[in-house]
Amino acid sequence: MINDCHQDASDKLNLGGVCMDEDYDTIHANLVKDVMDEIYFAVNEENTIEDTISQFRHYRPEAEETTIYYVYVTDNDGHLIGVMSLRDLLNARGDIPVSRVMKTSIITLKEDEDVEIAAREMSDLPYRALPVVNWDDRLVGVVRSEEMLDVVEEEASEDIFKSAGMVFSDAEVSRSYAILESSAFDILRIRLPWLMFALAGGLIAGVVIEGYEATLGTVIALAFFLPVIMDMGGNVGTQASTIFVRGLAVGHIDDKNAIRHFISEGKVGLMIGLVVGIIGGLVAYLWQGMIELAIVIFLTLLSVCLLASIIGFIIPWIVNKVGYDPAAVSDPMITTVKDVTALIIYFGLAALFIPALI
Repeated sequence: MINDCHQDASDKLNLGGVCMDEDYDTIHANLVKDVMDEIYFAVNEENTIEDTISQFRHYRPEAEETTIYYVYVTDNDGHLIGVMSLRDLLNARGDIPVSRVMKTSIITLKEDEDVEIAAREMSDLPYRALPVVNWDDRLVGVVRSEEMLDVVEEEASEDIFKSAGMVFSDAEVSRSYAILESSAFDILRIRLPWLMFALAGGLIAGVVIEGYEATLGTVIALAFFLPVIMDMGGNVGTQASTIFVRGLAVGHIDDKNAIRHFISEGKVGLMIGLVVGIIGGLVAYLWQGMIELAIVIFLTLLSVCLLASIIGFIIPWIVNKVGYDPAAVSDPMITTVKDVTALIIYFGLAALFIPALI
C-alpha cells in the first residue's frame, strides 16, 4: 500500500496545511494533522521483503522533495502494527515476511494532538519521522523533522509576538505572515488591544504621581531618578516573564518544580536589586549629596527589582493555571502593574524621608 496526495493547491489549502508546499508558511498549525504529510510508504504485514523492495524501487512520490525514512507495516484494516528502517529492509532475507523484521514497539503521534506538544516530544527522540494515527490507530500520515522545525519556528514567533502585546484571532494564518502581509487595518487589530491596556496603565501611573505631587514638589530631585527606577523594574520583569514562558513552552517548568523556580527567581531578583540598589544609591549620593535620598533610591531599586521578578513570574503562572496562554500575558500588562507599584513604593518611601530631605 502506497499513499500519496493528489489534491490540487486549493484543496490542500482547505485541508489546513496538509501536504502544502509554497502555501505552508501562510497557515498557523494547531494540530498534528495540520502539518502531517499524507505521502508515506506502507506495506501489508503479509508482504515479503523481496516484494517490499520491489514496490519501493517503483515508488515515485508526487512531491519531489518527499523523503522516505521508514517503511510502515499495517494489517488488512490499515492499523499500524510495525515499522522498519530502510537499512533493516535491505539487510533482511528476501523470502521472509516483513512481520519478522519490523519493530512492533512504535512511537506514534495522534492526528488531533497539539502540534506544539508533539514538536517537543519529537525533539527528544532520535527519529527523522514519526507516524500519525487516528483515534482507531489507523495510519493516516507521517510527520517529518523538517515539518517540525517549521512548527518550532512558528511557535517561537507566536510567543515573541504575543509577549510584545499582539493579539491574534485568525487561527488559520501564520503569525509571521499576519504581521508582515496583512492589511494595515488587520495589523492594527493585532497590535492595538494590549497597547490600549498599556495606555490605561500609564494614565493610572499618572494619577499615582499626582497623588504624590506635594512630595515631588518638595524634593524635585526625586524626579531625576524616575526613569532609572521604571526602566530597571521593566527590564527585570521582562527577563523573569521571558524565562518562565520559555521554560514552560519547552517543558522545563511544570507544576512539580514551579515553586522551586519561583523561589529561585525571587532570590535572583533580590540579588539584582542589591547590586543595582547599591550602585543607584551611591550615584544619588555623589550627585545630590543627600544620604537620605540615596537610601530612598537604594530601597526603591531593591524593592522594585524583587517585586518585578515576582510579578514577571507569578502572573504568567496564574494565567497558565486558569487555562490561558501565558505568552498572551504580554510585557505591556506586566510592565503596567510593575510601574504602578514601583511609583507607590518610591513616593511612599520618599514621603517617609521628607523631613530629612528638606
